[in-house]
Amino acid sequence: MRKSIIAFTITFTSLCISYMMPVMAYFDSSNIQIRFNQKEADGSSRGRPSRRVGTGSRGECPPVQVPVTALIPAKNPGLTVEEHPTFWFFVPYQFSNTSGGEFALQDEANNDVYRTYFKLPETAGIVSLSVPSTVSLELNKSYQWYFKIYCSRQNLSNPVFVHGWVEREALKPDLERLLQAANDKRSRIAIYAENGIWYSALTELAKLHFAEPKNTLFINDWANLLRDVGLENLAQQPIVGEVKSYR
Repeated sequence: MRKSIIAFTITFTSLCISYMMPVMAYFDSSNIQIRFNQKEADGSSRGRPSRRVGTGSRGECPPVQVPVTALIPAKNPGLTVEEHPTFWFFVPYQFSNTSGGEFALQDEANNDVYRTYFKLPETAGIVSLSVPSTVSLELNKSYQWYFKIYCSRQNLSNPVFVHGWVEREALKPDLERLLQAANDKRSRIAIYAENGIWYSALTELAKLHFAEPKNTLFINDWANLLRDVGLENLAQQPIVGEVKSYR
């Protein structure tokens, strides 16, 4: 009798494992491809020019091979689902080359929603700047931003700058259900990217890549995402962290 019970237990366990394996494989996020779906502009963004690449050198900034670049799509405005989004920029200058920078977020009437001055990290690379918790983007409204770098303490009228737009989009019920069902961060990033929600996909992936810079899966994800918006030249640039606001 005891042998029969043991045999039944082993058989039942084996069956459970065999039935669970396809489910586990299905939820293995390493099988997911993270690719950005550049949605066609609906016309609402017409007349809203952006400038994602700054001048190669300007004023007293030293000459560089890769200019200041905003990590945004070239054609359509960037979408986010966060109230307090994070923006990402490649800056070829290090702390010692500049006198600082300025970031401004404005509504469509050019009124300041948020403005800050910052210092760059010690090394050149990709930096982030987040809107603080005291400032919330309203749903379905567009905001323009300016990111400026000054290299001269005497002349603050001639910065290197980039300019773009962000819009906070309300989550549709189907998309919200997909995100709630996602079992890990890569799955969420893939959902954001497939649905054209640029800032959310970029920020979550950048955090994974920054935390594990040698993880080949995240390296490939990062390269694919940037390639999808024509920024493959930045895929090998290091992520060096946040800029430091000082007023």
